[in-house]
Amino acid sequence: MKRAVVFAYYDKNGIVKDYVIYYLRELKKIADTIIFASCCDIKNPEALNNLADKIIAEKHDEYDFGSYKRGFLYLKDRLDEYDELIFANDSCYGPLYPLENIFNSMTDCDFWGITKNNFGYKKSLGHFFIKRPHIQSYFIVFKREIFTQDFFADFIQSVKHQESKKLVVSNYEIGLTELLKEKGFRYRTFINAYENINNITILKWRQIIEKHKMPFVKKSLFDFRNTDASTIEGYEKLLGNYPANLIVLPRKINKKVPFQIKKLIFDILANFPFPIRKLFAITINKLFPFIKD
Repeated sequence: MKRAVVFAYYDKNGIVKDYVIYYLRELKKIADTIIFASCCDIKNPEALNNLADKIIAEKHDEYDFGSYKRGFLYLKDRLDEYDELIFANDSCYGPLYPLENIFNSMTDCDFWGITKNNFGYKKSLGHFFIKRPHIQSYFIVFKREIFTQDFFADFIQSVKHQESKKLVVSNYEIGLTELLKEKGFRYRTFINAYENINNITILKWRQIIEKHKMPFVKKSLFDFRNTDASTIEGYEKLLGNYPANLIVLPRKINKKVPFQIKKLIFDILANFPFPIRKLFAITINKLFPFIKD
């Protein structure tokens, strides 16, 4: 199989971090071409030598799909050379497990991803949370019969700046899965678990690594952006052969509450519907902040 990757990247300081280099090296094992599409200037482009076949550094304020668009347009006249097209981004640490094994297992489908979110925002204004199953776009793979079609190119080229990340998710991440399903294409996900929970990469990140060999873990967890939804304490034991030094924490983990108690609290809260869980998150932030990492 000949594969091309469009890798979306952003860093406020314009530095390609070591964890990204590791990720790209692993992608290089399963892909022939890597297009590195950044929404910022790159101050250390030499770090991408022998990894990226093309660097596109352009400020665009269109989130990851804006970078996917630019990488896709660069490849547009060469798409017939490839069997699969991969969209991936810098929002994860990993892979914790070899990607080749995952690719070998994902057959009998036209496009696939690592995880699925069964919920999303309503198309109309208001952004009510409703059931809208979709592949999460941090890693999604398309077969040739999709990415060489005009409708796919039209969709990708339609990407433009949105006023909020909610609109990006609704219009592009969810919209892409819905469009491909409407066209009759079949999809699969590598992880099929906890389908009543809206975002397992945050709420069940520990369980999907332990029980399902999830190859990635979301960077936002380690940036302490999800401390009212999960705990990362003890993460070092879950990394397998992944170099722990690539994960850089902005501060130490708060250990005022014993790990097992924190884990139990967040495991229970994860099973509640989104509106109820949101109320608990507000309560934790205002009344029980000492529980958080």
